[in-house]
Amino acid sequence: MEIIKGNDFHLKNSSISLGKFEGLHRGHRYLFSKIVEKNGLISTVFTFDACGIPKIFTQDEKNQILESLGVQREIIFPFQEETKNMTAEEFIEKILVEKMDAKYICVGEDFRFGRGRSGDIRLLRKYQEKYGYEVEPVKKLTCGKDIISSTKIRDFLQDGNLEKVNLFLGEEYFVRGRVLSGEELGRKLETPTANIVTGEDKILPRFGVYATVVRVGDKKYFGVTNVGVKPTVGKFPAGIETNLFHFHETIYGEEICVHFCKFLREEKRFPSLEVLKEQIETDKKQAMQELQKMYPEDRIEKG
Repeated sequence: MEIIKGNDFHLKNSSISLGKFEGLHRGHRYLFSKIVEKNGLISTVFTFDACGIPKIFTQDEKNQILESLGVQREIIFPFQEETKNMTAEEFIEKILVEKMDAKYICVGEDFRFGRGRSGDIRLLRKYQEKYGYEVEPVKKLTCGKDIISSTKIRDFLQDGNLEKVNLFLGEEYFVRGRVLSGEELGRKLETPTANIVTGEDKILPRFGVYATVVRVGDKKYFGVTNVGVKPTVGKFPAGIETNLFHFHETIYGEEICVHFCKFLREEKRFPSLEVLKEQIETDKKQAMQELQKMYPEDRIEKG
């Protein structure tokens, strides 16, 4: 997938979807499927650079997801004063037409753009004959009585409700990062762990213990993951600490992907390392039971 950062580009034959796309949830993925299926056009996702704003998925994780969905091109456009002050008509002419050569535009029915958010579907339709593009608005997807939205997903993450999070996303929420060398406390507890620290702009789920599936290279493993600050052993930055079942390799410096499946319990401080060790064994057994129910026929590495 081609990734374009900045505003120095001139493209041809684009099928486009535009938005914040913070959660990359099922509603967003439906929009992407519409632009991908346009034969003869280059599927392009346009989003504004949102540095410093907490995200469900980091930019690198978003890139990974978009590529897996068949998107051919992503534009990360700077949200500067010039862009903020651009009228909706100017945005259509200068960005969608001149820079992107839009032939097909698929957006949510409530999509707004331009100075003061004055642009909408009605305005896009007004200019489609003049500029030769097709506009297709899409209604918000729902799940039960809920509208699928990034706001809802953030709320579910704070509650540790991974069943709802994953249902709304259309896949398991995940965290990707490189394994760091730590205090090696896990080895002292006879439970070696892989530690990754995320950026400050990554939204983490509720602090606690989770049943997880972990990708290491091209293999998948069952695991149990603690999200939090490890209050029993000292003060640490919030991080992700995972024990991979029956895994004995050294993977410091390697990138792993931790997929969150089920919340088991909240993080808490234990009176001693011995009590913590006993709880870890209980967590591992519960995680394995939950994962085997969720993946009864999946050939995930177990040892």
